[in-house]
Amino acid sequence: MRADLRYIGLCAGLGLALGWIPSLLHGPIAAKFQILHIDGSAVWAWHVARSSIGLWVGVVGVPHAWYLRGPLCGFLVMLPLTLVSFAMPGCGFP
Repeated sequence: MRADLRYIGLCAGLGLALGWIPSLLHGPIAAKFQILHIDGSAVWAWHVARSSIGLWVGVVGVPHAWYLRGPLCGFLVMLPLTLVSFAMPGCGFP
């Protein structure tokens, strides 16, 4: 039980630390939302989702191998926001 808690803590900590790297390198930016009269603080949804992937990898137990859980959890966490991005004018495919 104690090892499980340490594993969850390690995954959550790595997710919080490494989840900010994409935010520093690319968007979304608040100005994209403000053009459509949407509050620019909506970009926090992407920041929180990216940072929570590590926590989900630690908490979810299926599949057992972490290297399979990582991409699966990342896909499932980012899918709703990806659909929002595709619906935004100027994002996605032309």
